[in-house]
Amino acid sequence: MGIATRQQEVLEELRSQIRRMERRPGRREGVLACGRPEVEALLPGGGFPRGALSSLCGGPASGKTGVALAVLREAQAGGGLAAFVDGRGELYPPAALILGVNLARLLIVRPEPALGALLPGLWAAEVLLASGAFPAVVVDVPLRGVPAARAEPMLRRLRAAAEKGGAAALLLSGPGDPAIPAAIRIDLDAVRSTGGGHAA
Repeated sequence: MGIATRQQEVLEELRSQIRRMERRPGRREGVLACGRPEVEALLPGGGFPRGALSSLCGGPASGKTGVALAVLREAQAGGGLAAFVDGRGELYPPAALILGVNLARLLIVRPEPALGALLPGLWAAEVLLASGAFPAVVVDVPLRGVPAARAEPMLRRLRAAAEKGGAAALLLSGPGDPAIPAAIRIDLDAVRSTGGGHAA
């Protein structure tokens, strides 16, 4: 079986599952772990909540993408699906594979650069979160420089979509990005440098 044929089969399976789940979306309780004790110690219940928006904040090399991929790995346990909205085009699939992510059950969405990454990326994330087909969705879109008055309504839509579909939504952000209306915020720079952090 060729790679293209297998990819087409996976896409058809994803479409089928999304269609089924959209007919019966619902909030799912529980949390998803990430396998990093220093992060899980900051989280109520020891993991990122499903049906809620969480923020992983950190600068370059802070480890936020690694934590996010570990959550996706947990979401795939037992044959589940996961999604990564890669608005920056920086996700390196072989690194995800090394961290235990099943690439055959990972939907990677990369918005067309000519259209800009922010709005298409947030729209894609909203659809995926609300579908109920994905236990976890990671959203990495460029927020720096976006006015808070513009960013807040869009991010609130993400939060509402996560609540509708019961997914754990993880938004990756950096210093200087607009405030995220998240249930949980983890500062990975603080976790790395001091062993502390912040969970709101």
